[in-house]
Amino acid sequence: MMRSAGHALLSSFKPPYCFPPKNCRRLPSNLVCGISTTKSRKIHAYHQKQQRLSNFEMGAEQYLPPWFSVAPMMEWTDNHYRTMARLVSKHAWLWTEMLAAETIIYQEKNLDRFLAFNPDQHPIVLQIGGNNLENLAKATRLANSYGYDEINLNCGCPSPKVAGHGCFGVSLMLDPKFVAEAMSVIAANTDVPVSVKCRIGVDDHDSYRELCEFIHTVSTQSPTRHFVIHSRKALLNGISPADNRKIPPLKYEFYYALLRDFPDIRFTINGGVNSIDEVRAAQNEGAHGVMVGRAAYNNSWALLGNVDTAIYGAPPSTVTRRQVLEKYQVYADSVIGIYGNGKPSLRDIVKPLYGLFWGEKGNGVWKRNADSAFHHCKTFKSLMEETISAMPDSVLDAPLVDAYSTTSVDKFANSMSLLPLPYTAKEEEQEEELLYA
Repeated sequence: MMRSAGHALLSSFKPPYCFPPKNCRRLPSNLVCGISTTKSRKIHAYHQKQQRLSNFEMGAEQYLPPWFSVAPMMEWTDNHYRTMARLVSKHAWLWTEMLAAETIIYQEKNLDRFLAFNPDQHPIVLQIGGNNLENLAKATRLANSYGYDEINLNCGCPSPKVAGHGCFGVSLMLDPKFVAEAMSVIAANTDVPVSVKCRIGVDDHDSYRELCEFIHTVSTQSPTRHFVIHSRKALLNGISPADNRKIPPLKYEFYYALLRDFPDIRFTINGGVNSIDEVRAAQNEGAHGVMVGRAAYNNSWALLGNVDTAIYGAPPSTVTRRQVLEKYQVYADSVIGIYGNGKPSLRDIVKPLYGLFWGEKGNGVWKRNADSAFHHCKTFKSLMEETISAMPDSVLDAPLVDAYSTTSVDKFANSMSLLPLPYTAKEEEQEEELLYA
């Protein structure tokens, strides 16, 4: 059995990916609502952090570590995709789409539509967004009963609707003290670990020191011990989210410098990782975890299908695409139209399956046939019966083929020669940290 690069990490640190006991201390209600004094916030955040870290040590580990995660993607990582993804990979950590705290609160009477998921989707992370402490607190409380394994605050989305008009997402990186307060409030209202997903900078605030000051402030003034780092800065000058994934250059050296300068914090690398080989290369350079976005959606069979073996060291899978489709059918026909007005539609439910056949013979024909069938098919079963003949049996019944190699990938190796100078907290920051250390 192949041993993955990630196995070496297990003995070197004990990350908090477990369920703590349900006895965490609570911050006072006025802090949860965001109206307490700064001093009381700091004191209570300290006690909350200490209690939570103690609980991490006490709790029994539930799942394998988050060495591989699928990035949260709006209109992509919905319940349908996650259901399919879990049929292909048993160990990848799945993330929801970002949900605004206000959406969760407004939909309080209809929460299943936004928060419910099959237990098979564990381990799963809920990502929320927002800039109002009371709303973040209430949204967290409302989400608790659904049993997510971690709650993440979005500090990385560059969309004008989010970071611009919404004044959250990546714009929160410009106010690290608020993020620390928000994370303390979120942690006070849940019994699972909390984390932050962010960029390496915003506009001209893109120095390594500014990134470190953000990490330092949030990690010392809240219980946050996990950061997902998208290794690009964000540009808020009106360019599209798609351009924000391409125009700013990747600076992996910032990520690896964070590992050096904050050895007690867990960091997951994100951005520009598109294959299993690249995931392993990032791990070989010391990455605690790797998050993959669109490649895990567009080519889900080859990428997700190899995660368990190549990253987690599991035995090779014998599952076939036909078996995945048969199991997915049970889910699909149970959820069509359950929210009224034809939502979710058959088209919505079939959309995540396109990545199963990426690059395969018959894929284009099957997509065109499915597009026509949407107009008259009422069930997933009938659609598949009408269209799946476009895919050869050799594709449907073939087991997974290794989509990785033993060849070394040096995508991250050059980062080690580009590391910025080590970060040292300013004297006033060190004095402030004494309140929490």
